[in-house]
Amino acid sequence: MTQEDSDDLPGQCDPEMMADMAHIPGRAAQLALRDKAYEILEIFKTRSGRPGTRLSNAWLGEHDWRVQLLQHWDIRHGGPEMFVPLVAALQRGGITHLCGTYVDAEGITDPTAVWRIPLEAGLISSFFGAHRYGFHILLPEDRSFAIHAMEDVCAAFAGPEAFLREALLPEFQGEGALADLKDAMDEEYGEAAFASVLAHYGPFLLEDSEDGG
Repeated sequence: MTQEDSDDLPGQCDPEMMADMAHIPGRAAQLALRDKAYEILEIFKTRSGRPGTRLSNAWLGEHDWRVQLLQHWDIRHGGPEMFVPLVAALQRGGITHLCGTYVDAEGITDPTAVWRIPLEAGLISSFFGAHRYGFHILLPEDRSFAIHAMEDVCAAFAGPEAFLREALLPEFQGEGALADLKDAMDEEYGEAAFASVLAHYGPFLLEDSEDGG
């Protein structure tokens, strides 16, 4: 096996929680997928002053995506039940697996492993539990949607509006879920932290559905 074919990229995660998942086979394939992930992201300066990643407004606009912001705590501790609708929506779309990787800041941190995550709610939950800190992303290879998590602060579920309506439980859609995030961020980090997130994602936020969801 050559260096290019090996799977020896670091994982930047809790290895015990990732024990039931494997890397995408081959270092070159992982690097290619990581580059594809970075194409939908942009680098910005975090509240601490260091670089981080967030979904690119250019990508969101060009693909007519909507965004639902949630507490990172919710996706880490919500359990598999939170991801059951997501799995069902992906299966209906013919997706067979997801790719997950650490995306701190392209060109600044060393490349990290890209994981192949089967469409099982428990394994998706484990991925977010294993990546508690830093910036990480979960997406299909066709990049038809994405979940991007910012450190231990919040997570952006992004994709076509109809897909998000299917993939998220009703309690995690619209202004109610956003209000919970605002309260948590204001308490933990101050109002400026939430305001900066809202300033970036505001034009693309998922609105309440007509039935109140």
